[in-house]
Amino acid sequence: MAEPAASSGRDGGDRGALPAAVARNVELLAALVASDLRARYGRGRFRMLKWLLDPFALVGVYLLLVTFVLDRPGRAPGVSLACAVIPFQLVMMAVMNGMNSVNLRRSIVLNTPLPRLMIPLSGALTETVAFAASLSLLALMVAVYDVPLTAAVLWLPVVLAVNVLLAIAVAYLASLVGLWFRELRPFMISFVRALFFLAPGLVPLSTIGGRAYDLIRLNPLTGLFEAYRAVVVEGHRPAAWELLYPTAVALLLLAVLLPVYRREARHFAKVV
Repeated sequence: MAEPAASSGRDGGDRGALPAAVARNVELLAALVASDLRARYGRGRFRMLKWLLDPFALVGVYLLLVTFVLDRPGRAPGVSLACAVIPFQLVMMAVMNGMNSVNLRRSIVLNTPLPRLMIPLSGALTETVAFAASLSLLALMVAVYDVPLTAAVLWLPVVLAVNVLLAIAVAYLASLVGLWFRELRPFMISFVRALFFLAPGLVPLSTIGGRAYDLIRLNPLTGLFEAYRAVVVEGHRPAAWELLYPTAVALLLLAVLLPVYRREARHFAKVV
């Protein structure tokens, strides 16, 4: 009679070990992100101000130029442009961070048993925290153009989640490219930038016709940009494909890349 009880105790211990392991990994991930943010924004009293002003330094000047200097046709062209430039910035920064992520963690890779799978993830989440400040820039553009917000804005967290998921997926791809083909890093950055122009970044999808319309929809950034425009500019919920297609691309990338990354992680100490 004692044996089943012992078995039950072992089962209970196994069930308790999984949440504890998850909690430890979450704490490690939070520590990595916090370390990155301290390195980027410092520890002083002005770090919050720097966090808020960084998006204006990155893309704000361009958006303000479009808003106040250039006379572009269309409905709230500055807001429409912001709905592409701002989410693209998260993807772009995740790629740039990902390509250097393993080398930046060189000391950790060589000296600690940190789960290597966390390295690109922590970089993407760091860029997500930085990206959150960009939403203030989007809010500014909405105020400048006096765009009325509707109940559709409640879809914005869903759109943001798709944006973050896509950024995480490309971070793993960029990390592997940065390790395998270091000389191709500039090409990778140029390729991702080209994807912006091969999506409706500068103009809405509705202004594009013919064969180009069908081809541009194959770019996962297209659905992402149009989803932002739907909830912010047009005031309606995104079309299903605008959310599902980028999500499917991100999940497919993760399904392919995570096993490859896990296999390659065993050899990181040899290549960093």
